[in-house]
Amino acid sequence: MQTKCGRQNGYTLIEIMVVIAVLALIATIAAGSINQTMNRRYASEAEQLSVWLNQLADVAVMQGAAFGVALEVDKKSKKVTDLSAAIYYRNQWVRVSFPEPVELGDDAAIKWLPDNPDEKALFSQQQNSTQDPSSNRGEKSTKKKKPIEPTLMFLPDGYAEPAGTFHLSYSGYETIYSYYWDAEELLIKMEKKKK
Repeated sequence: MQTKCGRQNGYTLIEIMVVIAVLALIATIAAGSINQTMNRRYASEAEQLSVWLNQLADVAVMQGAAFGVALEVDKKSKKVTDLSAAIYYRNQWVRVSFPEPVELGDDAAIKWLPDNPDEKALFSQQQNSTQDPSSNRGEKSTKKKKPIEPTLMFLPDGYAEPAGTFHLSYSGYETIYSYYWDAEELLIKMEKKKK
């Protein structure tokens, strides 16, 4: 007489625990990889801003004109969305297309901290009035355009005014990037700090 060996269908507790441990390990590696990707993106954006600021300082020296850093602020969120270049021309600041503006990511925040907040602007600015296109005689309308007010100016003699620091930070990221003018080396330097 032969006996039939009955085998149960299903998984043992040890098999289930091994599968859970492997899935937890894969999830941990994936989360670390995503964090490293975000860290590299933030570091890349911070380095791009440093290069842009130094490029603007070089353009000021090569062109023999004052160039400024103008902050573009979103009217709804009141956040700085990008930084653009402006040149001081005929007693007013005028936006230029080179170097191209630096766009900040949605989770980026930039702040200008002057060393002396009471310091007056180095260059005086005239108010612009806009031309009314419907006017036949070309008379200027009373509507005034808000003048560009650069936060930082690069001068043709190789210096920057006023003294201060840009702070670039990202929500959910523990590193703050600080940019300041090094008067000895005549360039913008970047430092990383923990929040």
